[in-house]
Amino acid sequence: MVRLWPVASALSLLASAFHASAADAVVIEPDVAIARAWSGCYVGLNAGYLSGDAESTDSPFIEGPFAGTGASWNSVGGPYETIGADGSGAIGGVETGCDYEMPLGEMSLVVGAAADFSVLNVSGEGTSLLSPETSVSFDTDWAATIRGRIGVASPKLLVYATGGYAAAGLDVRAFDLSAIPGIGLMDVSGGGTESGWVIGGGAEWRMTPSWSLSFEYLRFSFDDVTATGEAIFPPGAFPRFENDVDFDVFRLGLKWRL
Repeated sequence: MVRLWPVASALSLLASAFHASAADAVVIEPDVAIARAWSGCYVGLNAGYLSGDAESTDSPFIEGPFAGTGASWNSVGGPYETIGADGSGAIGGVETGCDYEMPLGEMSLVVGAAADFSVLNVSGEGTSLLSPETSVSFDTDWAATIRGRIGVASPKLLVYATGGYAAAGLDVRAFDLSAIPGIGLMDVSGGGTESGWVIGGGAEWRMTPSWSLSFEYLRFSFDDVTATGEAIFPPGAFPRFENDVDFDVFRLGLKWRL
């Protein structure tokens, strides 16, 4: 009787050796390089869509003869009207940052810092419900952030949360320029370089060891941006409109990892 177990054993050993050799032959260096390369710095470009909205509150006078009366431009007392304005448009810019990768079980923990500068041209306008002659507006042409970020990563995918400091070139305005004024006539403004905060998250895919593609959502918030000044009529009145301005940004980025 032919004994088959030695043949089976030999075939089993050959199969094991083949699988081991095949595993050794698999080219894993790119994945290893990608995994290790989450640690390091990068530069990149981004572009996307921005939706902005402002809530402008007709606030009580704090200057001039009407200060302390509780009156505002369109109200003799509280509650005070909030006028909404919104606008949207394209946004694009440059970014840079550095990441550091640490083991986290079968995944990796990635922490880092990022900075970016974007150009845009977004404005919006809204009208008072109490007095249709009164309007408010906002306009912005640039934004920048300095953020921390933290996430979990596989060799080719990083999912992260981010947040930090934001700045923007932001102008606000309130005006009542009817040819036949009701309560009064005014055109006041404010703003400039404003500071706020930003929070968001995203995902980044490593296409090659040197290049990655990202999708990111950011929420910008700028509070208490004031439009104020002396009214045209009545003399001595100082209307004051307090603006809270928020941006929602959705963008794609292309990064070169150094």
